[in-house]
Amino acid sequence: MRVVLTWTRFCTGQPPKVSNVINESPQVDTKDIAGGQHIPFEFSGKAGEYFKIWIVNISLTILTLGIYSAWAKVRRKRYFYGNTHLKDSTFEYHAQPVQILKGRLIAFGAFIVYTAVNAMLPLAGVVLAILFVFAVPWLVIKAHAFNSRNSSYRNLRLNFKGNYARALAVYIGLPILSVITLGLAYPVYMYHRAKFVVVNSAYGTASFSFSATAGAFYLIALKAVGMAIAAAAFLTVLVLGLGALPTMVTQPATPVGGPVALLIIVGGILAFSAIRAYLDTAVANLIWSNVRASGNQFQSTLRTRYMLWLYLSNAVAIVLSLGLLIPWVQIRTMRYRLENLKLLAKDDLDGFVAREQEKVDSGGEEASELFDLDIGI
Repeated sequence: MRVVLTWTRFCTGQPPKVSNVINESPQVDTKDIAGGQHIPFEFSGKAGEYFKIWIVNISLTILTLGIYSAWAKVRRKRYFYGNTHLKDSTFEYHAQPVQILKGRLIAFGAFIVYTAVNAMLPLAGVVLAILFVFAVPWLVIKAHAFNSRNSSYRNLRLNFKGNYARALAVYIGLPILSVITLGLAYPVYMYHRAKFVVVNSAYGTASFSFSATAGAFYLIALKAVGMAIAAAAFLTVLVLGLGALPTMVTQPATPVGGPVALLIIVGGILAFSAIRAYLDTAVANLIWSNVRASGNQFQSTLRTRYMLWLYLSNAVAIVLSLGLLIPWVQIRTMRYRLENLKLLAKDDLDGFVAREQEKVDSGGEEASELFDLDIGI
């Protein structure tokens, strides 16, 4: 634990603090925005509309051996952005498919070069692999910058500026530390990964801040571990009880191996789904509810029970429809997530956006996007 805290001090300059209360819907400190507006996000996407986009994307991607996937991504993101509403305005996605295709071709070319070099000169392949590891933080920064600068709300784009040294510590150093500590440092990695993305992002000139703590992520992880232990204990007791049934009757019992195995499988799936639903909702609520920009704050109110229902019903729908209901699954999941997200605006949202637009217009555009890449990281 001392190693974990030492690394945390390196990344933030101070040790992590532990929140007093953490649950799937963390309390939001609204003392600075009590007189403001509570503006909900809305999603107007329809499964029927999106199915047409989805089926065309799948078909053309297969026919073009993956080349059309860049156009497919743009069409998909533009549909979801265009159907995400915040106070009567929608979001926009501005990336061009050729930009995405270039990034993917570069990644594919790098993979081919590595494969060829590794086959002919294994030692050189090891060197290239090490170089790639050190390139990952740079690629992550470029991918975030590409996505942010091609996303806008009311004609005002987001921005992202990341520091390579900090990205190296977060995306390479902390995962290695998590392995060394057998997972004990993983909540610290989750915390710093979220913080890195948030604090390096901006809407116009308004930078985002992140007020969550590493301790809050640890409490979520501890609860998830407790759920896993409880589920394992319950299944163990149940299986042992069923296994003892043949000795409790006078007649030869029907073999219970099949039912017991089925019980373990079903129980394991339900337990895994419940833990995943809890982690997804708790982490999403924690992150979003601790993001601020110029006094404006988000609030996420996802619920574990409903998320679990979504996961289970979505899985059944996909299996029974042989995958054809994937668009319906994506639409209903996005609708639930967005309809449980609010913007707690300190002042009038229109005035805030107008002020940011003036600052951007007077300051000029940011650096060129020439070197921003999207390779799927």
